[in-house]
Amino acid sequence: MLIAFAIVRGFQHEVREKLVGFGAHIQIRPFDTNQSIEQNPIAANRDDINSLSQIDNIKSISPFIEKGGLIKTDSNLHGIVMKGVNNDFDFSFLNKNLVEGRLPYFTDTISNDVLISQRVASMLDLHVGSPLRVYFMIKDEIQPRGRKFSVCGIYNSGMSEFDNIYALCDIRHLQKLNRWGDSLVSGYEIMISDFDKLGEVLTDVNNTIDYDLEALDIVTRQAQFFDWLSLLDSNVYIILVLMTIVAIINIISIILILILERIPLIGLFKALGANNRMIREIFVRVSARLLFRGVLFGNLFGLGLIFLQHFTSVFPLNQEMYYLDHIPVLVQLDYILFVNLGVFSVSMLAVMIPAIIIRHINPSLALQHK
Repeated sequence: MLIAFAIVRGFQHEVREKLVGFGAHIQIRPFDTNQSIEQNPIAANRDDINSLSQIDNIKSISPFIEKGGLIKTDSNLHGIVMKGVNNDFDFSFLNKNLVEGRLPYFTDTISNDVLISQRVASMLDLHVGSPLRVYFMIKDEIQPRGRKFSVCGIYNSGMSEFDNIYALCDIRHLQKLNRWGDSLVSGYEIMISDFDKLGEVLTDVNNTIDYDLEALDIVTRQAQFFDWLSLLDSNVYIILVLMTIVAIINIISIILILILERIPLIGLFKALGANNRMIREIFVRVSARLLFRGVLFGNLFGLGLIFLQHFTSVFPLNQEMYYLDHIPVLVQLDYILFVNLGVFSVSMLAVMIPAIIIRHINPSLALQHK
C-alpha cells in the first residue's frame, strides 16, 4: 500500500511539474474567442499586471510571446512554436531537463541563443553551436521572413507532445518580427509557490486584472492530462480495497488457527471461572502484538524500497510510454500515517470476528478436545 501511494503520487507530481514547466501555473491572455497561439497583443507595462506581485504565493510573473515557425535545414523542415521570453522567465524546469549546452543568456542586445529539444535536434541533426534558420509568416506579407539563431542548449523533458514543437528564444526577436516594439507581448505567465493554492491564486488574479484579460490555470488549459492523472487515483483505491480484503482474510485465518489450536486451554480458563471477555482480550492482545510486528516489517520493507528508488532511481521506465525514464516515488507523511493507522484499525476489527466464537466453546467438550 505504501509503495502504491508513493508511485502514483510521484508519477502525478512529476508529470504535473512537466506540464507546468511548459505552460506555467497560470497564463494571462487577452479575453477573446481566438484560441490560436498568435492572439492579439497586450501592453507590456500595465498597472493591473504590476499589482499581481502583491498576491500571496505568487513566485514570478514573466511576459512571453508565442509564434509559429518553420525550421529549415539543408535536408529537412520542421514546424515549431517559438516561445520568446526574457530574464524574468523561470528557467528552473528547463535547467533540470538540460542535457547539453546551456540556457539562453539575455543581455542589453538581442540574443541569437535558442534552446531546442533533443527530439528536434535528433530529427534535424543539430548540435550545440549549430546555426539554425527559422522562417515565420508575417501578417500582410506574402513571403515568410527568416531569422538566424544559434543553438545554445538542448533539453529533454520526455513529453513528446511538447518536445516536438517548443523552442525558446529572446522575446525581442518576436517583438521585432511582429512590429510590436518593446511595448506589446502575447501574455504573462505566473508561477506560484504552492500548487495546492492554485485555485485561490487564480481567483485573486482574475479579481485583480482588468476585464479585457483572462487568466487560466494549467489544469484548465491541459485538462486532458489532468483528467488522466486523476484516473490514477482510482487505481490506488482498487489496490487498497483488494489488498485490504486479502489482509482481512489472512488475519481471520490466522486468528482462527490460534483459537482452534488452544481449544483445551480455552476450556480450562472457562472451567476456572474466566468469562468470555477475559479470554477474548487475551487473544486480542496476542493478535495485536503479531499485527504490530507485521506493520513494523511492512514499513521497513515498503519504505526501504521507496527510499532506495528515491535516491538511486534503480527501477527504470520506458520514457516513450510513461514520460519518465524511472519509476517516480513521492514520500509524504500524510499517506504513510493514513496507511499505517488504516491497516492497524482494519486489522484489529478483523481480529474481533473470529474471537466471537470463543463464547460458543463449551468448557467440558473443550477439555476433552484433542
